Order: sequence, then C-alpha cells, then structure tokens
Amino acid sequence: MTRLTRRRFATLAAAGLVAGCGPRGAITMVDAPVGLDGTVAHMIVATSRREVEGQPIFTRARATPPTFATFDVWVPPDRAVGSVKFPDEQPPDLATDFATLRARRLSGEAAFIQAVNASLAANPGYEGRVSLFVHGFNTNFAEGLYRHAQIYADYGKRAAPVQFAWPSAASTKGYIYDRESVLYSRDALESTIAALTRTNAREINLIAHSMGALLMMETLRTMARFGYPEVFARINAVLLLSPDIEIDVFRTQAPPVVARGAPIFVVVSTRDRALMLARIVRTERTPRVGAISSPQELGIDDVTVIDLSNVDAGGGMGHFALARSPELIGLLRGLGDNGIDVLEESRQRGLFAGGVSLIQQGADMLVAPLAPMGQ
Repeated sequence: MTRLTRRRFATLAAAGLVAGCGPRGAITMVDAPVGLDGTVAHMIVATSRREVEGQPIFTRARATPPTFATFDVWVPPDRAVGSVKFPDEQPPDLATDFATLRARRLSGEAAFIQAVNASLAANPGYEGRVSLFVHGFNTNFAEGLYRHAQIYADYGKRAAPVQFAWPSAASTKGYIYDRESVLYSRDALESTIAALTRTNAREINLIAHSMGALLMMETLRTMARFGYPEVFARINAVLLLSPDIEIDVFRTQAPPVVARGAPIFVVVSTRDRALMLARIVRTERTPRVGAISSPQELGIDDVTVIDLSNVDAGGGMGHFALARSPELIGLLRGLGDNGIDVLEESRQRGLFAGGVSLIQQGADMLVAPLAPMGQ
C-alpha cells in the first residue's frame, strides 16, 4: 500500500482539485434563447451567503438572517448527461452552456413560501414533492446552483427544486473556513426547513453533498432534540451523498433523527479520492462516513448504506456519482419513469435490506446496496 504523505497529498490536491476544475463558475445573465429545446429550471434559493449589493447574486461572505431568491437556470440541450459547462467566452453558446435567464430577490420568508407553493401549483407532475439540496465543500454560488439545476433536469424534473447555499470559500485551501461556515449556517438551514413545512408540500426530500451533509445532520440533530413534529412528519428521506463527516460525529447525529422517523440514506464509495484527501488534511486523520466499506463501521441501526464503489463516478475524483455518472443517472431515471421511487420503495418494502443489486441492462455498471444495520 502506498503511503499518502503530506507531500504526496499536496501533489494529489494540486493535480486533482485544482487542475481538474478549470475556471470557476459564475452567473451569466442572458435573454431566453429562440429555437433551442433546452430545459428551464426554476430554482428557489435560500442562502446564508452575503448578497452582492443590488443584485440577487451571492458571495463567499456570511450573512444572517437567510436571504431568499429565485433563478431561472438554462440547462442546454447539447451536453453529456451529468455535466455542467460554464461559458468559455461571451456571449455564451446556449446550445452547450449553462446560463441564467432571470433572477429575482424575494422579500423574505413569506415570499419564499409563496414561491414554493407557486412552483408546486404550476407543476402537477411534482405531486407535492420538494427536494432541498445543500452543496458541498469548495463550491461557489453559481457552481452549487447550476449543479442542482443539472440534477433536476437529468433526473426528470420530479420535485420542486430548492437550493440552500452556504458561504463556502470556493477554494481548495478553504477547508477550515468552510467547516466554520457550516456551523454558522445551521440556524439558517433550520429556519428554511421549518418554512418548507409551512408550504403546500406533501413530502420533502433533504439531499446534501460532502461537507453539506455535515450541515444537514447538525441541523436535523438539533431539530430532532427540540421536537419539530410537523417537520419530521413531512420528511420523506434524508439522502447524504459522499458525506464528509467523521464517523464518531455521525454516531451522535443520526440516532435522534432516526428516532423522529426520518429515514437516512448514506451513499458511500471506497474510491472517493476527495474524502481520502479530506481525511489526510485533518491532523487526526479520522475516517469519513462517505468512505466506509461496510455498514458495520457506522454501528448505527436503521441507517441505509448504498455502496457505489463499483460505479463509474463520471469524474470529480469519484466524489459525486449520483450527479455525474451517466450510467447511474440513466438507471435511476429509468426506474422513476416506470413509477419506482427507490427511496420510497426501500423504506416501505425493504428494497435495500435484502442486499438487492440493481443492474442497468447493457451497461457494465453495478449498484450494490449494503443492508442496513440491524436487518
């Protein structure tokens, strides 16, 4: 086994996290294109980031209370599934580039609730579902927003998309700043989740990636300890994608949430290089939840672990397969098109409990869910 020294870590970080990213994303405002069959994702945003004065665009700086806005994001027609492309030049090529058609600052929480209700009413196909997405480490506002729009489009527009944007430094050197920003943003996320339960949403899926999973679980742990029965009655699932959380910390977060009836799904991969680097950058080198190899490592009952180690993650250092992998997106979207909600089925019928393997016909791809602890 190759020893990952700090010098080797620096080399890997430079190669994988810097050179691999290219220019950082930015919001580009354009007029609606004519003659192109793309997707317009109406994104509703709550954020603890500071607003650029006079514009509904947000920086890495922190702000409280949360700010609300809506963005109509253009998802171009000529792109690979799982991909997000920012413009290389101006004006952007709207056949291939993501852009923003409209942006509007909302006046407060009441307007946020009204915007969610309007989205649900205008889209009967949502069937009263809302998906709240929390981005991860090293993500600026535009990158988190456009990635969520890509997920929304690629998975078939099945729920009203709500984005929670916390103030990441958007830098590979900003790990400590980002973790502090997570702690800073707990109250803002709590008030956002509570506000969603005052909408007309029938069910709410809470989805968080990487360090955003730490923010999600810290917030839900607090809410579970103080009650919030109306919140937990609406939560359909908590989906943690490659969570950058220490295992010991997760063991204190998950039990009160599960006890309130919220199903937790943890998507992991032993080939997640980003979490390997996150472990090394911390002095204690403690293992991360998103990189476990078996449910027994968690030692928690009733948390479902889904292992994607055998899936082509579609780039991104193996850190975001559910968003980037065309094969996995095709499989899960196909199940949805046939009326199968994987999270709902697994909760009601024990889909993952039997160690069921889902294989996409004709593709060399395997999703191997691991049985939940205690089953």
